[in-house]
Amino acid sequence: MATYQRARKAGEKLQRRQAILDAAWYMYQSIPYESLAMASVAERVGLAKGTMYLYFATKEELFLALADRELVAWFADVYARLSDEQPTWNIPALSRTICATLDVRPGLTRLLAILSTVLERNIDLESATRFKRMVLANMQRVGALLERRLPFLAAGEGTQTLLRCYALVIGLRHLADPAPVVREALQQPDLAPFNIS
Repeated sequence: MATYQRARKAGEKLQRRQAILDAAWYMYQSIPYESLAMASVAERVGLAKGTMYLYFATKEELFLALADRELVAWFADVYARLSDEQPTWNIPALSRTICATLDVRPGLTRLLAILSTVLERNIDLESATRFKRMVLANMQRVGALLERRLPFLAAGEGTQTLLRCYALVIGLRHLADPAPVVREALQQPDLAPFNIS
């Protein structure tokens, strides 16, 4: 754990912000969101807890910034894969591609599952607007490429397809990661149909 001097220059502040995001992301891989405290992230980065709030006003704002970063990387990955001149793009190929990009990002799917129910509840209007515009711009960019790859999609349907994939990911994540008591209940043989892997 490094201990930092006060960041005075813009570059230092950006580095500090990145260090906070990296620490929070690292911790989030093994600690549930509910159990992860801002003080723990501050300690990992070597900051006073109060200093954390100079960069992120709330825990939700911090994790929304992580969702932003991870979604930008995911959209870039999907765009790059769709840019490959594969002989035939069809629904099965697209499904495999989307699944492959999400399979290597379990932290992102966990964030998406709490995005609208937790992360977007305690942020300011500016943060919410900026985040939604980023998501929309990326959905439209990838959606337009999707429409070129799947010619049966009309203008705007690529974006709507991605929005539906997003909703499906959220729902499946919730079903695949039930609360501990529900997980225990699902061990009953007659409840096996509820188990989603």
